Amino acid sequence: MYGVGVLDTRVLTGDNPFGVAADHYTKCQTPDYDDVMWSETHYWSAWSPVDTAGVYVHMGTTPEDPDLWWAQVFAFLPDGHVLVDRCWGRSPDRHGPCAGNFRAISPSLGHWILSYDGAGELCRSEDLTTGIRGAGPALPFRFEVALAPAMPVWDLFKATSIGEREWSGCHHEQVHSCKGWLEVAGRQGGRYNLDDGGGFRDHSHGHRDFSRLGGDHLGGWYFPESRRAVQLLHMWTFDGKVEISAASIWEGGQLELIEPVFVTGIDHEPPRSLTHLRGDPRRLEMVMDRPSGATVTALLEVQHLLIMSNTSPNTNLNGAALGADGLLLCETPMTMTWPDGEVGYGHLERGYREHLLPQGTL
Repeated sequence: MYGVGVLDTRVLTGDNPFGVAADHYTKCQTPDYDDVMWSETHYWSAWSPVDTAGVYVHMGTTPEDPDLWWAQVFAFLPDGHVLVDRCWGRSPDRHGPCAGNFRAISPSLGHWILSYDGAGELCRSEDLTTGIRGAGPALPFRFEVALAPAMPVWDLFKATSIGEREWSGCHHEQVHSCKGWLEVAGRQGGRYNLDDGGGFRDHSHGHRDFSRLGGDHLGGWYFPESRRAVQLLHMWTFDGKVEISAASIWEGGQLELIEPVFVTGIDHEPPRSLTHLRGDPRRLEMVMDRPSGATVTALLEVQHLLIMSNTSPNTNLNGAALGADGLLLCETPMTMTWPDGEVGYGHLERGYREHLLPQGTL
């Protein structure tokens, strides 16, 4: 079922093996104003074991006005609650995306500073599994997080032979370490330490139409002790056929490109790695055959979650847009435990078209 041959298992060296331009992120991309489906889109995550808290931002340009940015901004709180916001704005100088309450700046390749000062609806994670959220009574919160690269920028179209798709003309991923803080008004102990954790980001630009996409796994983990980083990408079609199954391990100055990768439930057609929007199963195994011939089996465990939706061709909503057969995106801060017991921190998106989810998932 896997897309055999889209990636050659191999080892690359250097801190920029795909030759990403040094100034790629220092400014916003220039829109294609003639393509109403053109978009530039980012997501960033950061989660720390210090106070078991984190943030997640999904951000992109508006189809009707590609100079107007939208941002879905979330904060993960230690008690199972999440803060939910959605805002819009324009980047005044195009030196990084800006959406009113939120701004992202990249001072150098792979480095990001994420800043937010606004308010969001306070709800429990399970509230997002039953409908749209983010327009209720708002609670002020703010954060600033610095992301530092824990691996080189990974370029989908240079790492693989999958070829450009209708959902992107450029697609980058990267694992990060994180440092920062989160403050929530009116909460006991309302300042949370976001140091010493891990994050993952994704960036794409070009024509963006998800109508044919059936789902994905998109994630990465950082190991503070060994400074190892692991990145994962699965994508499947509307009928549940996996098109790409790839991972990479950054360790000792080498980037290992791996195909295929097995995650619990992905060997079914259609995939079955998500059995309920509450994040079940909350423990998964990830199996990778390294270029050296060694097999690594790592344990993934959900720490928190939120649900977002993408309805065709490209409308992004907070919470579950049920009944639209859109992509339901289960966004989960996750730990990864290596066979030697070391724990890494990061994020996994498990996205499924509604019709591909098992009965009883919703």
